[in-house]
Amino acid sequence: MTPSRQSPIFVRTYDMIQWLLPHTRSWPRHYRFTLTQELVRAALRFQERLLEATLTSDTARRLEQAEVELAKVRLYLRMGNDLHLMSPAQYGHAIELVGHVGRLLGAWRKQGDRTPQ
Repeated sequence: MTPSRQSPIFVRTYDMIQWLLPHTRSWPRHYRFTLTQELVRAALRFQERLLEATLTSDTARRLEQAEVELAKVRLYLRMGNDLHLMSPAQYGHAIELVGHVGRLLGAWRKQGDRTPQ
């Protein structure tokens, strides 16, 4: 089994992206090609950096890059909330998902090069 199948961070990241995609689809068209696109790209790049961290010997650098992408996700979600593109409940749920993933990322970074279990 690959690390992405067993580790909670991969499962939670997948869940986060799976939630984001349909919820951002309903954002107004004039935000879809700017804010929405950047939010989804940052979330996908976050997932890619996690995968790269398990497949390369450059784990620490990839996890650092993942942290930057996750910060972008938080920023874009906050913008979406401030622009009233989502309900307060949706924003709360999204931030909860991102927070959980962020805590898992922090734990992995503290472990060093080992893939989290």
